[in-house]
Amino acid sequence: MTNTLKKINKVFKPVILSALLLSAFGLGQSFAETMEEDRCEYPVWSVKTQDTGVERIAYALVSKIYGTQIWTINTENARNKIMLTSVNWNRHPFWSWDGKRLAFAGGDEKQVQQIFVMTEDGTEQTKLTSGPEDKLYPVFSPKGDKVIYISVDKEDASLYEIPVSGKGSPVLITKCGKIGKDTVLNPAAYSPDGASIAYVKLDTEFKNQNIYIYRTGTKQEKQLTTEGFIGSGLSWSPDGSKLSFISPGKGKGFSIYVRDISSGATTEIITSVTPLGLSWAPDSKRLTFLRNYQVWVSDADGKNQKQLTTQEIVADVKSWQDRKKQNMVELMKLKEYIGRTVWLKKTIMTDRGEKLEKLSEAKILNVRNKLLLPDKYRVMDDSRFGIEIELRINNKKFYIVYLYESSQYTEDFSKFFFMTNPYLSFGWSNEVWEAIKAKKVMAGMSKTQVILALGEPSDVIRTAGSASELWNYKFLGTVTFIEEKVKEFKPAGKDPGKGGSK
Repeated sequence: MTNTLKKINKVFKPVILSALLLSAFGLGQSFAETMEEDRCEYPVWSVKTQDTGVERIAYALVSKIYGTQIWTINTENARNKIMLTSVNWNRHPFWSWDGKRLAFAGGDEKQVQQIFVMTEDGTEQTKLTSGPEDKLYPVFSPKGDKVIYISVDKEDASLYEIPVSGKGSPVLITKCGKIGKDTVLNPAAYSPDGASIAYVKLDTEFKNQNIYIYRTGTKQEKQLTTEGFIGSGLSWSPDGSKLSFISPGKGKGFSIYVRDISSGATTEIITSVTPLGLSWAPDSKRLTFLRNYQVWVSDADGKNQKQLTTQEIVADVKSWQDRKKQNMVELMKLKEYIGRTVWLKKTIMTDRGEKLEKLSEAKILNVRNKLLLPDKYRVMDDSRFGIEIELRINNKKFYIVYLYESSQYTEDFSKFFFMTNPYLSFGWSNEVWEAIKAKKVMAGMSKTQVILALGEPSDVIRTAGSASELWNYKFLGTVTFIEEKVKEFKPAGKDPGKGGSK
């Protein structure tokens, strides 16, 4: 058993691991050839937001290098993955209904899980709970003002709610039941109107676990299923018409079932799934689930199944581990810049094709890891790590990414930004600044000023024994320097003259 699984066992010692349950039903699989048994858990689908412009699926990734962290993947571009958390053990993500926040269960130094909320970009993390009991499976209320969660106290599990503001104590909703070695914990599920909560009444015998409906107004409960064997997955469709859950299938392994709320009809729609979470898309027309510990999506009827994440197969595990470790060390250094005001040194194109003008004043909101996958992204040896920088310019958020090849994060970072206000620190005239903004070169400019105006030259020609220097800009022209100052600028198309040897 890996160190990761040992730590997970420590956190959930009262509860049988779902991985063991999978093995008992014939779904166990050896991943000896994969990346240190990295696996996905508990996928949950988000609406589009103004900041991201895309639908995303959040999930927990269990990794020997990173521990267990919350990641997101773009549903339209599976190559776009972002790690939102980076310290401690974090799992059981759940989006708010407006897609602007995430709740999750996080571990402190004693590996006791508590409930946290954070913004959609991984910032402003707030701890809502405390105490010695594990708090798991947080779920936002439809209004977003409360989070419900499962609290495990020795042999008892209970459903609680707590205000998202953090101002208030947890309130008991209902007792979920006794837990034992065969208990499989489940998240609860809010109906879209907030009038009902679906949850699993737990039992020391897995075969006795069933779904119940709790009415938030009357505080009455009603048993919904009678077959038992409810696995770790429960989700209410956003249109309120269906409830999906995981249970042993008619064949071998686990399946996803959908129950029509009005008619009570239950249909098996997807077979051979990993019972570690499922979620509806915001349009109620699609589902996300796990198969072989990877994130999949499908239509609501189980058709058009598509795998989003893949096992990271590597030829040289040791080299890959070293690169990941180095990536994390350098990333944590850059996180010190969060909250700083900077000024762009050059015009930058964002991942979405937005143009950020040089010298724009920006605030750094977040710095996080981003894995840029190669074309054949099942084989990871040729992939590149990247850093995604989240900026706010004029009250709008932007995201830029740059490649990382070695331990040059800080150096690369300084190529993008001024850390102090250049208008004050350089003391240049307004005429010079206006020329720089207009991408013009004037006589008497310094090399630094020319680089700010035109960028780095494509070629530099120096004359032996002379104080002159020629900078060549492809498609723009040439700049001649005498004693570090601009003597002449010739636009492209004119004879730049002979510059001597390189």
